[in-house]
Amino acid sequence: MQFRDLYEFGPYRLNASACVLLRDGAVVPLTPKALEILAVLVKNNGELVSKEELMKAAWPDTFVEEGSLTQNISLLRKALGPDADGRPYIETMAKRGYRFAAQVRQVESNGSKPDAVPVPGRLRRRTAVVAALTILAAAGGIALYLRLGGRPSQVRSLAVLPLENHSGDSGQDYFADGLTEVLTGDLAKIRTLRVVSRTSAMHYKKTTKRAPEIARELKVDALVEGSVARSGDRVQVRVQLIRGSTDEHLWSESYEREVKDVLLLQSEVALAIAREIQARLSPEEQARFSGRRPVNRDAFDAYLRGRHSWNERTPAAIHAAIGHFRAAIQSDPAYAPAYAGLADCYNQLGTVIVGERPPSETRPMAVAAARKALEIDNGLAEAHAALAYTDLYNWNWTQAEQGFRKAIELNPSYASAHLWYAHYLAARGRFNEALQEVHTARDLDPLSPIIATQVGWVYHKMGRQEEAIAEYRKVLESYPEYIWAHWQIGLSLSLQSRHDQAVAALEKAGSLSGRNPSMLGSLAWAYGRAGERTKALKLLEELRELARRRYVSPAAFESVFSGLGDLDRQFEYLEKSYRERCNCMAYFAVNPGRERVHADPRGQELLRRLGLSQ
Repeated sequence: MQFRDLYEFGPYRLNASACVLLRDGAVVPLTPKALEILAVLVKNNGELVSKEELMKAAWPDTFVEEGSLTQNISLLRKALGPDADGRPYIETMAKRGYRFAAQVRQVESNGSKPDAVPVPGRLRRRTAVVAALTILAAAGGIALYLRLGGRPSQVRSLAVLPLENHSGDSGQDYFADGLTEVLTGDLAKIRTLRVVSRTSAMHYKKTTKRAPEIARELKVDALVEGSVARSGDRVQVRVQLIRGSTDEHLWSESYEREVKDVLLLQSEVALAIAREIQARLSPEEQARFSGRRPVNRDAFDAYLRGRHSWNERTPAAIHAAIGHFRAAIQSDPAYAPAYAGLADCYNQLGTVIVGERPPSETRPMAVAAARKALEIDNGLAEAHAALAYTDLYNWNWTQAEQGFRKAIELNPSYASAHLWYAHYLAARGRFNEALQEVHTARDLDPLSPIIATQVGWVYHKMGRQEEAIAEYRKVLESYPEYIWAHWQIGLSLSLQSRHDQAVAALEKAGSLSGRNPSMLGSLAWAYGRAGERTKALKLLEELRELARRRYVSPAAFESVFSGLGDLDRQFEYLEKSYRERCNCMAYFAVNPGRERVHADPRGQELLRRLGLSQ
């Protein structure tokens, strides 16, 4: 590389053509490669320079791992230190490259000799010696510096950003996303570490935000980023650990394995990160990391496709996920995570949101799948949580609490386990504990709209409707089309007799959901409470027509008759909900707006049968 210009920034002067960096007139010892990288960044100051550009500039005729670039960036940052305002000179643009952030002054040299910065031969020789020593120090000392210098020990929370698909095939996106989830899950098992859920981290896929901004939004100390390249039976994973507040690279490594060994690889990566941040691992945690067996390639592939579909949470996607999980089991009947995935799917098929089949049909399938997973791997947190979920809605109260606690013990950063445990606690009227668990879930998954909505849902069950409405509005500010928040805010507004606003919110929920029966039932309830009996009855007819073509939960009809004040018909559908074991029955004791039902002897008998009587 030939540069004819001199560049000044802060106390530094870079003579690019002579490969010399001065600070206040003294030479800063850096390797030639580090100086070449610095020259490219400085020349393009304020602009993003991709990793590929930097690697091509510093190693034009040689293939090198990305870790070589990362190591040189780390050396540059250490040598330069922070600027006068305490900020790094070199910023990381997450997953894309780097940017030189300081203001640069360009000084033209007079002719081909850059005589503005004389470098005598003796000084050049001394610089070369220092540079060689720097290389040796980098080879063996960076890891020691990180472990003994004290800074990594401050990492108590992190997020795994979506691994980039470098396979050259967009059809492998599910594989990169799946490995992101597996690595997140592995790190989440470390009790001393808070790991942000995959669903929040996935918001930063293909982001242009810088690492410090992401870390601030997720409230984490560090970020893990990297890439996946798959070719046939081989997979290469590159990962690096970045301190969020300073953009400092703490560690990086590349791995290459066969696909069948990819779970072992992910455990190796998680353990390496744990070592770098000095996370304390219990003997049980270490055993879980080291106890993995090689996985059947087809089974793992199908499992990742299943989780990719599951994360979309639509009825069609859940059915697709079931197909993938079944394919994984067919390829490897002893692959426990696939059974846990099936249990999650079956649990959702019977909810009032999806509502495609009665829960009395789907829940036994969820129980069987979860128990099979635990028979194979009793340390699988997802399986314990899935089984506890079924126990909650089968009103097996003691088993449900034990199951959720076990799942959280095995994976303290599993946001869904904390969320579902909050549901259990709310159903039991233990509201302060429920709030604590739902807030923990939100801390672990801060960008999840469903978890944020559930914070308001707990306030709703407590009868604190103003606080519930405030939480729902926060969600709708970020996710204006989010169905669940429109639905829930409508219920709370109706309970405050703000009927016009309640109807508008529930009409919106019904429209966005494609006239979901549960939404229509709630809308009819709101119309009934507002005195709009004709409109409520019209919705009742719509529900009856829907029930001729598809499954409609009896809970939808119960809502209609509750709004109309028809207590006898309301109890008729409460009994049907009880027989079908509808999810809503778990909250029968804490449903606001059902005071007449609770006071009725029939309601008291229902509470007794549900195990909810005081």
